[in-house]
Amino acid sequence: MTPDTLSEFKRGWRVLLATSAGNGSGLSGIPFYTFGVFVLPLVAAFGWTRGEVSTAASFLIVGTAITAPIIGGIIDRFGARRVGLISLLALSIGYALLTQLGGSIAMFYAAWLLMSLVGGGTTPVVWTRTVNIWFDRGRGLALGLALAGSGLAGIFAPVLTNKAIAAYGWQGGYIALAGFILLVSIPVIAVFFREHPDQPVGAQAGTTPVADFGGLTLEESLRTSAFWKIALGFFFVSSVIAALIINLVPLLVDRGMPQVGAAKVAGIMGIAVLVGRIGIGFLLDRFHAPAVARIMLTLCALGCLLLTLPGTPGWVVGISVVSLGLAAAAEVDLVAYLTSRYLGMKAYGRIYGFQLTAFYAGAALGPLAAGLAYDHFESYVPVLYTAAAALLVGAIVTGTLGKAPDFGPARTPH
Repeated sequence: MTPDTLSEFKRGWRVLLATSAGNGSGLSGIPFYTFGVFVLPLVAAFGWTRGEVSTAASFLIVGTAITAPIIGGIIDRFGARRVGLISLLALSIGYALLTQLGGSIAMFYAAWLLMSLVGGGTTPVVWTRTVNIWFDRGRGLALGLALAGSGLAGIFAPVLTNKAIAAYGWQGGYIALAGFILLVSIPVIAVFFREHPDQPVGAQAGTTPVADFGGLTLEESLRTSAFWKIALGFFFVSSVIAALIINLVPLLVDRGMPQVGAAKVAGIMGIAVLVGRIGIGFLLDRFHAPAVARIMLTLCALGCLLLTLPGTPGWVVGISVVSLGLAAAAEVDLVAYLTSRYLGMKAYGRIYGFQLTAFYAGAALGPLAAGLAYDHFESYVPVLYTAAAALLVGAIVTGTLGKAPDFGPARTPH
């Protein structure tokens, strides 16, 4: 790590702590990774089917896709700190209100759609904007550390939430999540989050000089091939990653692995995501980002093909799952990094918001397509072949991005 890069981390570690807390507590962290913990308790409480409960996750993803470009425009105008804190508070209140659920599955769906809308200011579009402003030479690693908050949520939140449910019921689980966001995440962000290096602690957007960020407007970016390569490439990638993660355990059982063993192997992926976030960020600061994307996605495609082989040894399955975890770690990091490098920071919130819409659209369609394919073929092998092809398309599209324009570092003028 060069002296300039080290200086960035010494100056910005508090911001990394705050953005990691925000990302871990936001919609891509705690709500996503703890959703499955509540499925069986809600089935027992209301008599809904597992499929009916799980469908609410689609409303969460759809709502996030709708709000991403809107939130992007809002933070470009009003700043990320204010939006993030208000949205986290609304998300906490939403969890508390979920304890008042009745037996209507329609109300359950409406509640999750509303939470995704009011919680739209907790997605990576908010936190990555600030990281990109604070970090230039170490941007890849900084983004990895900030987004690692969701990886930590994936490791610890399900276990702790399950304990709360066992002790106090499903209502206690929702109250525990609301309390964590209110009492831990919001104070950390309120104390440590700053929009940019020249802004006083606690200052809101608009109280310091407006940043003269280099880069393109949204309208200008829409006329570039880079915008569409990033959007199209990661539409395919996100559809595959979401489909395989959601169907991983039944897929492994379908390939001949016992249920207990499949669950243990699936746990490896969570660790791979956390390690991959940091490791891939490190690589992005040292190598050509499209080349990193090309290699990671190709490796995951090979992992999908290995899973199609009959009688695949356990260690090969483990390697394939690790490759999936690394691709899952790379996808959000790469979208943020490539957007900032190839399109700049002038309208980053709006541009990245639209990129996330394409990303979440893929994530919403992938699991649905995989489920329909399994019902038709009664096998996950065609799904794996299709996944490998889609990952290779993503590798080719994003891997052919040329040299990034020089917009200069995102800094406030003195």
